[in-house]
Amino acid sequence: MDNKEVFNKAEFAALLDKAKGNRSINQYAGDTGVSAAHISRFLREMIAAPPTPETISKLAAKAYNEVTYQDLMIAAGHLSRQYDNNTIAYKEDSISYEKPSITKDSPMNYRNKIEAIKNRFKQILLADLYDKPFNWSPEKLEAGVRYPDMILNLQDSEYKRWHFDFKPVRDNRSFLTFDFYTVYGRIAAKEIYPDDKFTIVVNNEEVFHYFLSRPPLSLRANLYVMLIDLDEGKIITEEQISKY
Repeated sequence: MDNKEVFNKAEFAALLDKAKGNRSINQYAGDTGVSAAHISRFLREMIAAPPTPETISKLAAKAYNEVTYQDLMIAAGHLSRQYDNNTIAYKEDSISYEKPSITKDSPMNYRNKIEAIKNRFKQILLADLYDKPFNWSPEKLEAGVRYPDMILNLQDSEYKRWHFDFKPVRDNRSFLTFDFYTVYGRIAAKEIYPDDKFTIVVNNEEVFHYFLSRPPLSLRANLYVMLIDLDEGKIITEEQISKY
């Protein structure tokens, strides 16, 4: 399908102006990370091709007046006006563990909310560690390293290093089939020692039991799964699912 035939420039410009609200173009550009010149050209209907879903995600993330990612995607021609909310007509980067709602969440908003849950995991874990009978210190991860989410160096403990892999699920909405093979595969790809401990941290009881019922059969690692209650701000339980 030719995007120029479905891109409604006038509607997109009106929605973009509404999303900008009372901010200047430069202020909106600063908030979103999209260039002021680019925004200005869309507002003046000077660009024939629609913005990419990535650009729309940035614009929607800082939109005023309840302008949604879905509204902008439809006006840009990336989504049909009649669609099944469970079917997305374009492919963004895969986001594991839960299907985002295109009605409410842009990919950027979704990732920001997932990162907020990961930060909450870290707060709860560190608060709990102060009551533990061993000494610990966080290990500074190398710049650009995104896995694992946290490593602690331990003293006076059964283990010397504790690795954490955060797997948050927002709310109690349905999630996609959990790819536990990828989770286990990433651990298997690391250099593992007998005194290393790996903990997969989740905040959904169904995911927690999913891991318990599907332990790795040949992974040589001291692997645990931990369930955290975000509302209570505490660790519910931690179970070992494999040994070195």
